[in-house]
Amino acid sequence: MKRRELLKMMAMSASSVGMPLLAKPLFAQSSQYTGPLFLTLQVSGAWDVSSFCDPKTNISGAPEINRWSQTAGIQQAGNIPYAPFGNNNALFEKYHRDMLIINGVDTQTNAHSVGILHNWSGRNAVGYPSLPALFSATYAPNLPLSYINFGGYANSAGLVRYSRLNGIDNLGELLIPNVADIDKSKSYRNVSDMEKISALQQQRLDRLSNNETLLPRQRNNAAAYAAALNNGADLETFANTLLGVDSFQEEVEVGGTGSSDLLTQIQLSVLAFSAGVACSGDLYVKGFDTHNDHDQDHEPRLAHLADAIDYLWTYAEERGVADRLTLMIASDFARTPYYNSTDGKDHWPIGSVICMKKEASWGNRVVGSTDSAQAALALNPSTLVQDNNGVIIQPGHIHKALRTELGLDGAGLAFPFELTDDLDIFNPAL
Repeated sequence: MKRRELLKMMAMSASSVGMPLLAKPLFAQSSQYTGPLFLTLQVSGAWDVSSFCDPKTNISGAPEINRWSQTAGIQQAGNIPYAPFGNNNALFEKYHRDMLIINGVDTQTNAHSVGILHNWSGRNAVGYPSLPALFSATYAPNLPLSYINFGGYANSAGLVRYSRLNGIDNLGELLIPNVADIDKSKSYRNVSDMEKISALQQQRLDRLSNNETLLPRQRNNAAAYAAALNNGADLETFANTLLGVDSFQEEVEVGGTGSSDLLTQIQLSVLAFSAGVACSGDLYVKGFDTHNDHDQDHEPRLAHLADAIDYLWTYAEERGVADRLTLMIASDFARTPYYNSTDGKDHWPIGSVICMKKEASWGNRVVGSTDSAQAALALNPSTLVQDNNGVIIQPGHIHKALRTELGLDGAGLAFPFELTDDLDIFNPAL
């Protein structure tokens, strides 16, 4: 069944059994969220920043860094240099004013698990939450899908629960759980039974809320249960938003390197944002671990990434949420500034992070740098100017600065970066 047909059947199934899309919510009025939004885009496998946002050309007598630099030079859009590779030109020319490039980020590892942990929690030890978790806990922890995750790092450190969405098709079970067979329009229970269940749910919730002997974990679970019951109207809004969409993105084949559902992830995230049922999320795209035939496999992947970023901002604009959105893009680490014996590139700890926001005051800037061999260069923590006696940027510096930029300092009090220098990365004057 096509996804559009599935969603139509959701509506037909609900109406044919004489009931709304959802069981009757305890609070009939939807409380749609209209505040700031935040997404991470986790590029899994380690991207080649020397062919993206920290471009390098070959040096005589040194190992070859890039094949593209045999025939082309580094390009520049505004203040941002980029490599003429993949679909970089279209991306950087269109969005450089909305971009902050942070180069020379030292993840201190060549291991995927540690690089993922370090880049997405700000530490290379377990225990800290992702930025979307902090964001959700700060702005709208009780939304039905407050924090959406499609894969990758999603530790919430107990602050919030994240919702794992795997595509359009499985949303029917979430949005209309009482419909047993969408094609045959059967429901598990009739309207009278569902009303009785709702009343019993409310009675149980009342008993739990008045029970002074509950342990903290039990009390938290009861609060989450109450939030789930109270979110009925919001989920119905989301269902109606999905039903109003003419077409949905499908998985696409990426240059013979495998398929990607990144466009679907983006569409679902933006629709959840526009319906007011979510405020943060993790997008996830894989396929960048190119140990063999690097150029052949990495170029279409980077082109797909560039196209997906463009689609995100275009669709967010269409749905009226682009002005509220901040995006962070990063990877496990980077790839070596040379090729191996199978024309691949291996793991390299020094990478880059990109932050985006529409018409950001801190856009059209590059912070941090690497030398010709892609080694991180230190910078002065006060001026952000290269300084041999300064500090090397690490993920914790970026997380600390982003917490301030996004207004998350309060939620992060339990997860401090006390030994991490303050880098005023988002100061447009630096």
